[in-house]
Amino acid sequence: MFKARKTKGNIAYSLGFTALAAGFALMTAPMTADASEVLENNEDVEQLQEKLNDRGLLDDADVTGEYNAATTDAVTTYQEEHNLLTDGLAGVQTLGALSNLTLEDEGDLVEELQSELQANGYDPTYVDGKFGPLTEDALVEFQSDAGIAADGIAGPDTFSNLMYNGAPTKETEPVTETEETASAETESTSEESTTNNTENETSGGTEAPEGATMTMEATAYTAECEGCSGITATGINLLNDRNANVVAVDPNVIPLGSTVYVEGYGEAIAGDTGGAINGNKIDLHMATTEEALNFGRQSVEVTVLD
Repeated sequence: MFKARKTKGNIAYSLGFTALAAGFALMTAPMTADASEVLENNEDVEQLQEKLNDRGLLDDADVTGEYNAATTDAVTTYQEEHNLLTDGLAGVQTLGALSNLTLEDEGDLVEELQSELQANGYDPTYVDGKFGPLTEDALVEFQSDAGIAADGIAGPDTFSNLMYNGAPTKETEPVTETEETASAETESTSEESTTNNTENETSGGTEAPEGATMTMEATAYTAECEGCSGITATGINLLNDRNANVVAVDPNVIPLGSTVYVEGYGEAIAGDTGGAINGNKIDLHMATTEEALNFGRQSVEVTVLD
């Protein structure tokens, strides 16, 4: 589901910057790197210069396509004004801040934004370079916790708080019991004499017992998502049945192959897994991308039927 992070010389940005070279990962790039190494070609540099020029930080005469002293000074000034890592190099944090990423944007800057959000506990579900509603939800939550404008636009304030400046980290909430789960467990205690053997066999796991109902965070996906084969972890070919009710689960919570009932979705087979589907999270298969996007992120009741 997730794409590997790209490395030096293999970055293609579609939001005004076509490529990044040595300055891609500022955490690993030498702080004394020559400014000419930061952007890969004259077109990249010129696009950076135009953005700086638009902000009144660079004169028209200095928009040359060469990373000159005036460009370094302009980048440094921009970084200082927005509390960014100040080194005169246009790395991911600076380029992201200049780009003001928002809904429907695409490219590796978006992928970097998603990756940073996920690393700090604000999971956008997909790290695919596509700024959709799930990324917007995660971003707004981060912005709110960081005490900045929660407008869903990743600009200077967002990148300043997200990278290198002690970003707020969201703690993962533990899976909680619902009243139905507690009731089921209470009822089961009266049958201990006949179920001891079964309990002993399963005591090492955390799988939900049959009939248990849990409140889970639900997202949606399609068989044609980028990087997806259309074949689930249990071998179900979703390309052959676009209307199949199949959900991705954490096998430690809901066993693969189980039949579940999902509020608002119906009965489904727990037939898939996902890199971001951990704990009380569930991902619902939808027939179309439009349906998946419209579903967004919801809290639903999930009952394990068998």
